[in-house]
Amino acid sequence: MNLLEIINQFTKNIFGIGIVDAWQQAPQTKQASQKAAELAQKKHLRQAITIGETALAFWSKKPGFWERWLTQLLLGNLLKQLTQQTQEWRKQVATANKLAANAKNLLKQDTGDPWETQTLANAINIYQRCSKILHDERLLQAINRCQGELDKRQQFQGLVQQAQSQAENRYFKNAIAIYSQAQQLYSTQALTEAIANATAQATEEAAFEASLQRARQGEREGKLRGAIALLQSAVAKFPRTDGQDLLNKLQSIIKGRELYRQGLAAEKAGDFKTAISLYENAQYLLPDVSNCRIRLALVAIKIQDWGQAISYLEGLDSEQAAYLRGFAYAQQQNLQLAYREWQSLSSKNIAPQREILKTLSQRQRLLYLQNIEQLVKAENLPQAKTASTKFIEKFGYDSLVEENLQQHIQPRLEIAVWQSANWELISEQAEKDWMEQPNIITLHNWAVANYYHAQTDSSKLSHLIISLATALANLHQDINLQDVPWLGNKSVDFAAISAQLKHRLEAMIDIVKDSNLHDYFNLRDTWRLESVALELIGKTPVNGVKINDIFVTPGCYQHYISGKQTSLNKIDTSEKILHCLYTTWGLAVAACIVGDSQRAIKLKPTNQANSELKIFAQQFVAYHEGCYYLQQQTWREAINPFKQAQPQIQTNQEWQEEIDRLCSLQRRNISENTEHLAFAQFWYDVINSANARAYLAEYKAEQVREEVANEKITKQQALEKLERIKLIDVENPIVLDLMQSIENAIALDAIKVFFDKNDLEGAVRYAKQNGQTKVKNIVAEICIDILIDGFKTRKLGFRDIYELGSWAYELSPENPTVQEMYIIAQEVQEIGNLIKRDRYEEAVRHAQYSQYDGIRYYVGDYFMMILIKGIENNALSSYLVHQLCRWACELCPDNTDYQAIRRRLNGF
Repeated sequence: MNLLEIINQFTKNIFGIGIVDAWQQAPQTKQASQKAAELAQKKHLRQAITIGETALAFWSKKPGFWERWLTQLLLGNLLKQLTQQTQEWRKQVATANKLAANAKNLLKQDTGDPWETQTLANAINIYQRCSKILHDERLLQAINRCQGELDKRQQFQGLVQQAQSQAENRYFKNAIAIYSQAQQLYSTQALTEAIANATAQATEEAAFEASLQRARQGEREGKLRGAIALLQSAVAKFPRTDGQDLLNKLQSIIKGRELYRQGLAAEKAGDFKTAISLYENAQYLLPDVSNCRIRLALVAIKIQDWGQAISYLEGLDSEQAAYLRGFAYAQQQNLQLAYREWQSLSSKNIAPQREILKTLSQRQRLLYLQNIEQLVKAENLPQAKTASTKFIEKFGYDSLVEENLQQHIQPRLEIAVWQSANWELISEQAEKDWMEQPNIITLHNWAVANYYHAQTDSSKLSHLIISLATALANLHQDINLQDVPWLGNKSVDFAAISAQLKHRLEAMIDIVKDSNLHDYFNLRDTWRLESVALELIGKTPVNGVKINDIFVTPGCYQHYISGKQTSLNKIDTSEKILHCLYTTWGLAVAACIVGDSQRAIKLKPTNQANSELKIFAQQFVAYHEGCYYLQQQTWREAINPFKQAQPQIQTNQEWQEEIDRLCSLQRRNISENTEHLAFAQFWYDVINSANARAYLAEYKAEQVREEVANEKITKQQALEKLERIKLIDVENPIVLDLMQSIENAIALDAIKVFFDKNDLEGAVRYAKQNGQTKVKNIVAEICIDILIDGFKTRKLGFRDIYELGSWAYELSPENPTVQEMYIIAQEVQEIGNLIKRDRYEEAVRHAQYSQYDGIRYYVGDYFMMILIKGIENNALSSYLVHQLCRWACELCPDNTDYQAIRRRLNGF
């Protein structure tokens, strides 16, 4: 045996642990602890427990003083932490096992009925909860197995429902095929009966389908009456929708043809009004409407209603339709259009007529040009403009006419209007020009005209607001602000111009305040909408609605589309708020943006939003409305607005933070617990933030505390409620503390029952199983109190003292008092063992050298009590009497009574 082995064996004999073994085992324990923690993090709890317990097995569960000192030196608190972790992992595995057992019990209740899916769904849910705690391939297999069965049943149900639908519609062959697919999944008595019923009807279905096929063949061959007779008989025997639909269709065709023939007769008789009515009714019944529309066009031509004739022929591509359209155009003097229609005709007889049309068209064009020239010479510019416009409409673009109109006629007309200084007329004309041809020039003119008109008529301020705002949005491309002569090389300060124009507009709006407050508020709302849009569009616009190349503000957009429908460029989808300004929610959204939520509440539309964009705008306003009510400390008013805004709140972190802040302020102004609880639920429902969860959990816990205090519920019911509350805020200290208190109270009630039965060991065993630290500490303290009292009164024997000390240490190993009493109990037990083996001298020496005087006194009293009982019973020899007295006096030298007894014994 080498030196290390000798040292190891010596320390094992003296201290209860080999120092070399401990030194070698410590690194392995550390490695095992780390490995177990890694496995636990991956939810491999069973492997983690095995490794942890294997590592702990080397070390004593009830270490003595020196062993505790050595493990503290080598491992610190690692053993304690690993023990606690292993216990926690065991609890989690126990929870998972309990959940898995619940799932298995549920599955045992499953009867295999393919129409029952709830049991499987519940079992899957429980297994999934279990898999969140513990990784186990068997759990995953169980989930997949249950999910597969659930999918199979759902597929079965879907197939049966499809088959039932087919059978209800009398498609029995289809129903049989689908029922057969379902039967491959599950064979049930009801399914067998359904297939039998469908099979019984399949013969009639086959006969019906044969009749249906012959009727369709008759339709293709034009034998409609025979097909109808066949179908009437088939549908009477086997009423199915496709047969009835075909029957209705054929009957409609027959009726349509009859109306068409009646129309021909009426047209031939000259009763054109009746003919038109008959043809129009016939075209709704016939599959091909071209013949009806040709006849309608011919009747319209006969009564010289050329426009109606063209309308009837619209979309028809036949040569007959093209000829009739050309004829109608020629009668309207639209010779160019007539010529184009007849160009495609292949008939040789039409060629001379085409040439005549071409000649007449050229002559008509020349007459139009001469008329325009004469009107210009006569200074009749309005008529010249009208004639030029008609020329372009009739003959198409002509550079000479267009140039004359735009560069001579139109400018001279505009000059004449502006020189009149009739601002009402000028603004009307400018608006008309803008509506007809939106560009930067017409926009500039419209804004300027509205500016001067509004100075004399405040009712026109609304037009000024929308026109000026749109002009400001396009200020950078206004040609009147380019190459300004008096600025020289300096660039135009667009920002200064914009600010000055806004200031003037606002001053004009403020004037209205003194005369008409209602109009003032409306104007202010309109300007706010426009100014917010200008801010979002930007100084150099990129996003926004455009008409041609002009950015338009919301007010101008609404004004423009109210007078003229047009295709507008859409705003980028990322600019949702800007886009909302162009909807009926624009005024309210703008008020919210500038912080006037109170006004937004009054401005929001009363009708329900019916598009994605309007729904977003409604939710945007609802959010600000809810925040306004919270600011006013009227949180109940915010419930419905926040419900409306919920989809957007859930995706907007900034909104959630603001609601959280306002709710925190509102909370300070609530005093009643019932209102606290209602408000906490509202807060939690809106944003489910950490603050909301904590707040709701705390007040729900307080409610449970009151119910327990008032004995409305039992402690066990309270614990069940708190478990549900814990789901709201898992780490809430108040909830956890209350749960701990109630669990402790339940445990203490149970322990009291043990004490009432004088079953201390049962109480210790329950405390261990319960695992609650406080409960274990209380029972440990009771054990120590009993030990100390028994130690003092000498009512406890060596074994009793050891058991009490051991129980206390097992329950509360970290308690210093318990640790000390445990050491004393161990020493007492060792002395007791020596006495049992009649090694009295060793027992006396062990007691004499103990660091605890109480042990010496206890053992001395023990010897004296044996001595006295022996003398009383005359059961001891004289030698043993003297020995016991000597040992008692050596252990208790200060006890005068013992010394007196010894002297008396020595005298005999």
